Amino acid sequence: MKFLRRILFALLLGPLVLVGVHMAAFRVFPVPLTPLMLIRWNQDHPIEKSWVSLEEMSPHLARSVIASEDNRFCVHTGVDWSAVKTVVNEYRDEGRLRGASTISMQTAKNLYLWPGRSVVRKALEAGLVYALEWAWSKERIMEVYLNIVEFGPGIYGAQAAAQHHFGRDSADLTFVQAASLAAILPDPLNRDPTRKNKAMGMRVQRIRSSLSELGPLLDCVPEAPAIPLAPAAAGARAVPRSSAGAPQHFQPMDAKSKHHATPQNPRRSKHKKVRSKRRRRPR
Repeated sequence: MKFLRRILFALLLGPLVLVGVHMAAFRVFPVPLTPLMLIRWNQDHPIEKSWVSLEEMSPHLARSVIASEDNRFCVHTGVDWSAVKTVVNEYRDEGRLRGASTISMQTAKNLYLWPGRSVVRKALEAGLVYALEWAWSKERIMEVYLNIVEFGPGIYGAQAAAQHHFGRDSADLTFVQAASLAAILPDPLNRDPTRKNKAMGMRVQRIRSSLSELGPLLDCVPEAPAIPLAPAAAGARAVPRSSAGAPQHFQPMDAKSKHHATPQNPRRSKHKKVRSKRRRRPR
């Protein structure tokens, strides 16, 4: 009986010790592999990654990820209970369920767990995230997250993503490029940050608008230079923000196009044939 108790104790305590050693070691050293990388590799995806420090990344990237994924990253302790409350209320009122996973929770999941939505995985994630927040600083959590997060099939981390999608180092990413990378994180296997369409433009514009309102909620990540306005394309007029919310370089509107009407060139209306109504004679 004592032998059985020792086995059970070892089975319970062993993983906790391993996680503690892992957190202590990778508080300083780069993380070489994650469970997700191995799962994707088993699905015939390559492993394309290159570790860089947070200071070697464009500051626009960490700020864009906060604006897109977790507005209260700098102030919560792992779980954003205000977001959880909002999700519960939305589900109760509208029947719509969305995630309330924070950047810290995603980091813990990527480091120690597997993808999925099971209750067991969520429970483990909730326990691990508080340990991670206690062991690491916010800057370290963001640094590790941006180095191991999936940015496409077989592409992990900011440096590999910047080189693969834009042909440049992560330090040289512009705001639009950084925001485009942040915008694909909810679905990195099916979204392309280089695709200049209306949907991507709206996502980038939402990140731009959110950044202008976060203020001190960005204090835990490096400061970034002012976000430049999108340059106007030749022969195109600017799209107001109220129009679909897309930056103009993603959604150029040519006033001379046959698909757009202007005050000087109104769209012609199609005349409908009106059928005359004859009075029926009484028989």
